[in-house]
Amino acid sequence: MYTATLFPDFTRLTSYLNDSNSNNGVQSVNIILEYIGEENFERISTKLRVELEKIHLEEHHNELLYLLLLKNEQIRVRYDAYWQNYNDDLTSKEVAKFLLTFKESKPTEHFQLVAKPSLSSSSAIKDTAIAKWMCEVLYNRIETKEFPLGLFGEKLVYDLFGNDPQSDNPIDIDRLRTIANRSPKLPTVRLKKLYVELCCYLQPYLNEQTHIKVQTGTILSDQQANLFFEILEMIGYIDGGKITSEPKDYMHSMFSKHAKLYNS
Repeated sequence: MYTATLFPDFTRLTSYLNDSNSNNGVQSVNIILEYIGEENFERISTKLRVELEKIHLEEHHNELLYLLLLKNEQIRVRYDAYWQNYNDDLTSKEVAKFLLTFKESKPTEHFQLVAKPSLSSSSAIKDTAIAKWMCEVLYNRIETKEFPLGLFGEKLVYDLFGNDPQSDNPIDIDRLRTIANRSPKLPTVRLKKLYVELCCYLQPYLNEQTHIKVQTGTILSDQQANLFFEILEMIGYIDGGKITSEPKDYMHSMFSKHAKLYNS
């Protein structure tokens, strides 16, 4: 957690404040940042100033940084939750697949347990009876819910046992098979909606207080698109090196799909 001190001009933030606060001028304000530490704050502040200087908006640095940090704290909660849910789905799939492999192995089949700390090394229990005994111990511990939730995540319990996680019912093999065959999807669309939400939060300020405005009948100008791209990259939401399209085209595409959620 880091507390940043900013000096925005509140007379420029009338669209974001109560009328009683709109004439306070430049004020010192502290923002508690849960997701951005001091080093990242300094980097983002510096990078934003550089990008604003390129388009002759450096005088708006304090206000845009203030709005950016406020909104980022809000969306970051959902951002982390989306990734956590995806990672929990991967964990459930991996655990279910491991348990299912053990349960569906035939008595006559050779069965071994392999530990592979790296691509170049591995160690295996090749005795079928010993390997199965070790897997059975793991299976029973999970079935009786004797495993650390902090390590596996609570979602595994609901995936394996349904809406009655306190029951003593054994793991249902069909349910196990269903989870093992899932294909968890990256939260790409949900994340892009968050990126557009962040940009749409900043856009009224640009339209009202600066020269980079949207034209009538459009939802995004090229200058705004390029600035938003840089902002998303400086926060770490996108990697410009992995995006093949032009920054403005990338942002126009996102806005055309998701901006109506926030501009209606």
